[in-house]
Amino acid sequence: MSRGLGFRSSLIFFVLINVAWLGLVALWVYYSVNNYQTIRRISLNFQFGPEGLGPPWIVWFGAGVLMLFLLLGIIVIYTFYRKQAGLNLLQQNFISSVTHELKSPLASLHLYLETLALRDPSPEDRQTFLRRMQEETERLSALIHNILLVSQLQRSRLPYCFEWVRLDERILQHLEEKKRRHGWKDDQVVLDVARGVRVRVDWDNLQVALDNIVENAVRYSPDGFWLKARLAVEGKWCVLSFQDKGVGIPRDQMGKIFRMFHRAVGVKERVLRGTGIGLYIASSIVRAHGGRILARSEGPGKGATFVIQLPLAGPSPRSWRRPDLWFASASHPSHDRTESENPPCGG
Repeated sequence: MSRGLGFRSSLIFFVLINVAWLGLVALWVYYSVNNYQTIRRISLNFQFGPEGLGPPWIVWFGAGVLMLFLLLGIIVIYTFYRKQAGLNLLQQNFISSVTHELKSPLASLHLYLETLALRDPSPEDRQTFLRRMQEETERLSALIHNILLVSQLQRSRLPYCFEWVRLDERILQHLEEKKRRHGWKDDQVVLDVARGVRVRVDWDNLQVALDNIVENAVRYSPDGFWLKARLAVEGKWCVLSFQDKGVGIPRDQMGKIFRMFHRAVGVKERVLRGTGIGLYIASSIVRAHGGRILARSEGPGKGATFVIQLPLAGPSPRSWRRPDLWFASASHPSHDRTESENPPCGG
């Protein structure tokens, strides 16, 4: 909403500027016509133009400058219009995608509830229905949570609490939980995790970023899910990568996939579900950690690799000026410090 208001304000400003320039051009022409002899006499006195060559050059120069500014204003308005039209199209696609994402689990829940109410399924079928209903409920909850996160990120109101954690243990626990929940086999998730990696992060928010990257791999692997997760330390950086064998990313889309609402060309044609906000959320959270995120792919059908680089010491407190950000420690504690020694977050 704030971006829309900002665009309208800018558009109104440029329209008013160009109306003002147009008015000045009209006044200049009117003044030049009514005071032609005076302007011509002044021009001749200063030798700005020889006598008998028609209107003095100063008139044409002034009118040319005004017309140049008018043309620049029109170009700026057109550029703003193109950007806003593109954003409107992305928002329309987002609304359509979210509507579909909401209707699909609701329809499944309605079907299962109706079956349980009208029939007497066996205990095994009942457990299957309940498990699938729980999965659909979690899917709805994750979608709503992501939408709320986008709102917070847009207003810079997402709170952070940075603490020293054993990232290798957190990653292993997180992926094991996802394996259990999704029913993945051991050969579907390959782990290459360095041990003893301590890093200063907000695990709750970082976990959301990792969830979106992993779910992105699940969503865009229609021919079979496979994931390789790697964690390593390179100098002062912690490097975390996720490689899949999904639909891949076109090279010309590589720099756009982290934009809000953007979905790569070729993905939409395959009617794969998604909203276009997951990677935007992941990118925003990683950047809030002082890190970087990038994508690599050899092209469509060849999978993709998402690489996250995080500073081991976390973002510098001096680089932040936000009241909603709470740091576990203003100084850099030693790597021997345990998680239990971190001051409590909150408040």
